Amino acid sequence: MDNHFDVIVLGTGLIESITAAALSKAGFKVAHIDPNPYYGADEASLSLDELVQWVNRRKEHDRSVTHYGELPSYARQYSVSLGPSVIPSIGPFISSLIASGVSRYGSFKLLGRVVIYDGGMLKDVPQSKDDIFQSKAMSLLEKRRVTRFLMFAAGDFENNKELHGQENSPLLDFLHRIFLLSEATARAITYALGYCYFIAEKTLPALHRIRAYLKASGRYGPSSFLVGYYGGSGEIAQGFCRAAAVRGGVYILGRSVTSISSVDPAEPENPVLTSDLPRFAIEVDDFPDRLHCRCLISSTSLLPGHLSTLADVIRPSISSYSSPRPFAVARCIAVVNGPITLPWDIEDSGTSEVSDSLLLVFPPGSLHGGSAISAVHVMTAGPGTMSAPSGKGILYISMPLLTNSVHSAEILLRPYLTAVLSLFPAEQQQQKTLICSTFYMQELNSCTASTSDPLVGLLAVPSSSPHITQGVDEAAIVAEATFRKAAYSLNREIKEMNQGCEQTVFWPVLAEMEEGEGNDMHW
Repeated sequence: MDNHFDVIVLGTGLIESITAAALSKAGFKVAHIDPNPYYGADEASLSLDELVQWVNRRKEHDRSVTHYGELPSYARQYSVSLGPSVIPSIGPFISSLIASGVSRYGSFKLLGRVVIYDGGMLKDVPQSKDDIFQSKAMSLLEKRRVTRFLMFAAGDFENNKELHGQENSPLLDFLHRIFLLSEATARAITYALGYCYFIAEKTLPALHRIRAYLKASGRYGPSSFLVGYYGGSGEIAQGFCRAAAVRGGVYILGRSVTSISSVDPAEPENPVLTSDLPRFAIEVDDFPDRLHCRCLISSTSLLPGHLSTLADVIRPSISSYSSPRPFAVARCIAVVNGPITLPWDIEDSGTSEVSDSLLLVFPPGSLHGGSAISAVHVMTAGPGTMSAPSGKGILYISMPLLTNSVHSAEILLRPYLTAVLSLFPAEQQQQKTLICSTFYMQELNSCTASTSDPLVGLLAVPSSSPHITQGVDEAAIVAEATFRKAAYSLNREIKEMNQGCEQTVFWPVLAEMEEGEGNDMHW
């Protein structure tokens, strides 16, 4: 019965990998399949030579993908992310990292500076009350108004009179009218504290995000966010896969699924008698035998058309603080010769610091030739996160799109890449050279709800949210919902003893059995 499993998972994206680890740790027999020869799917961490191979495969069906430059020496010493993100220091994702023990498989550091580009200038975004009062860019009156807003946002604002009737107003307008903040300060809060993607995002969801991030500040240090080593999300997805494998999970990479069929066990009157019978048969390229399972979990991109309308689609349940889900994301990965060095606030001391964990935000309309609708994020990486060799840096540029764009990712993002390179201190610009750059469009798979009763045990998960700050938390929430539906369909209960009561839990309590598991974060 080596080819019979409780669960087969298709795709090794972050959602699928968390789900597989949780099911495997809960005692289910899991097989995890991905047609790619690497872990992580759209969030994968690749070396530069693997990135070039990925580009060449994408060009076969997407001619808008462009790549410039030659492979540098030591190309395998780079770890570049296809879906870069930061990790809130408090939230569902970091809870899963710790509870699962996967935090032991990776290393993390605090995100460095958050910088906003506005009015042709760079300005550091204050990360604490002390930063606000030390800033030379704000008047004393403005500092008091900002402090009043932050106290409001950190508290129970839902029933506050200032919010009454303003929940659906754009956050930018809310900050102007209710807290009398200047245009520059309101834009900094909207796009570099609330991390709004679009110009008209509603106040209430943004306030929920701001409160969550304010609470996260101070857990590990002054920043609300962590960044992962070796490319971030892709490396973490591989860590969850490793946790599943330790618990007996079977992994098949680089093999395509050629056929999926549902198996009807004659619909017996008593399902308990046939609870161990498989519901699905799967054929894998170059595998002699079919694989069978009672529950099939798949990313929407890998599920065949005849089954996609019969699947139970798992949807995020955090709409209270979500940004609108974009149709696609234009992305650029650029490798530069030299460390990432940007000046401090131009209105401040004019000094500079070297940081390879910087987050730079371009609000809508802030750059000539750029987007007037979408905020653009630039995340940096380098040797400090083991993402590049010494003296090299990586720029990740992303622009969310609400609708299909007639322009390529290169046309949309080239002005931002040029602007970022021009922001390096003047004495370094001649030494800075672009080693290579890749532009591509990440399309997000939509989830169509089943028009009829879904097949029992067939679960479809959406593409991970591309949001740079909330994406990983959404992934953890969708993974938990998928885990619970899978466990229910298998007629199994996952229990723990808690003060004499039996409760269903996401991560079984295994720390007592696995010495030291899940009790720390590696720095």
